[in-house]
Amino acid sequence: MSDRKKIVVIGGSAAGPKAAAKARRIDENAEITLIQKIPELSMASCGYPYYVGGFFDDRNALLCSATGVVRDPIYYMNAKNVVARTETEALSIDRTKKTVLCRDLRTGATDEVPYDSLVLATGALPNIPPVPGSDL
Repeated sequence: MSDRKKIVVIGGSAAGPKAAAKARRIDENAEITLIQKIPELSMASCGYPYYVGGFFDDRNALLCSATGVVRDPIYYMNAKNVVARTETEALSIDRTKKTVLCRDLRTGATDEVPYDSLVLATGALPNIPPVPGSDL
């Protein structure tokens, strides 16, 4: 059994990748796993209005680092030494066993990912007020 600290981060949009990168800076030996339900990682969603507005044509630009490299699982492994599991849903957390039950959305296979530290960075849902026109 490895004595390296196991860190699991659930959520891969904005805060999750930042938490994983910070964890790596704090502990260069930790085993860090990032779990993301959708295929994209670290999507710069604040840039969507510019994409929709036609300021640029390639939606993938929202997935790139400052140096133009697409932030995909290969990028996270090579640049951050972080295992990024996209299209993977965290089904449950067992706080006693310190595991996260995950399902690969491509295959349906499930597995348990052990952790010593767990970060929940799943974002939020918008609150849409009941006002006329809010459903447009």
